[in-house]
Amino acid sequence: MPEQRQRLELQPNEAQVVTIKSDPIVGKNDYGLYYLFIVINSAGQELSFFAPNEEIFNQLKAIGKGKKLEITKTVKQNGKGIKTDYSIVEVEQPVNDILQKQTDNYYSIMVQCYEDSIKIQEKFNGLVDVNRISLTLFIARSKLNGGY
Repeated sequence: MPEQRQRLELQPNEAQVVTIKSDPIVGKNDYGLYYLFIVINSAGQELSFFAPNEEIFNQLKAIGKGKKLEITKTVKQNGKGIKTDYSIVEVEQPVNDILQKQTDNYYSIMVQCYEDSIKIQEKFNGLVDVNRISLTLFIARSKLNGGY
């Protein structure tokens, strides 16, 4: 049985920054329609987020997957009742975040391989080919690490 994701629980008056991972899933259960989005929080966890109403669902759907956004749940006293509002704002990703996400494990393995092959070349007074040593090390290390 697949592992169930945790729900994104919004605390009152506290913003959560998430990235929409998937297209919405609309379903129906005993309580009526539900609008489910899979989101990724700032810690990298995949969470289930149920849009509380159709208006929020339409806002999230319009923003689309892959976008980073800030969701704030606002709770106000309204006479004897409590009124809950939601604010959704699309967040611009800094260039550093984008570049960091493009850097994967293969990149760091390759950099380490080149650094090590240069050390080997220096040890043997330039008698070895840095590119060949780097490639050989990369193949061996990437296989040892499960391919990624």
